[in-house]
Amino acid sequence: MSETRQQVYENAAGLLCRMGYAARMEPGHRLAWEPQPVTALVTDAPPVVVGYAVAMVAEDPEAHLPEASAKVGRAAPGKAGDPQTAWWAD
Repeated sequence: MSETRQQVYENAAGLLCRMGYAARMEPGHRLAWEPQPVTALVTDAPPVVVGYAVAMVAEDPEAHLPEASAKVGRAAPGKAGDPQTAWWAD
């Protein structure tokens, strides 16, 4: 049974949360320049940690490593916290 990108990003988000980062999987993340929503991993973790998290939870990490990213709003607008980035694979 093959894992889906949604499963990998959910598991990676859980690992990132346990590591102290804000993280969540969004199955229908909208981007202004993309015609279709994408499955994204949204987090305040740095890029190398995002790659590490995906590699640790995926059976086949290369198939799910994010290839693109875009800044998104803070998790709690108006409150302290690092800006977040949405990561996705094409």
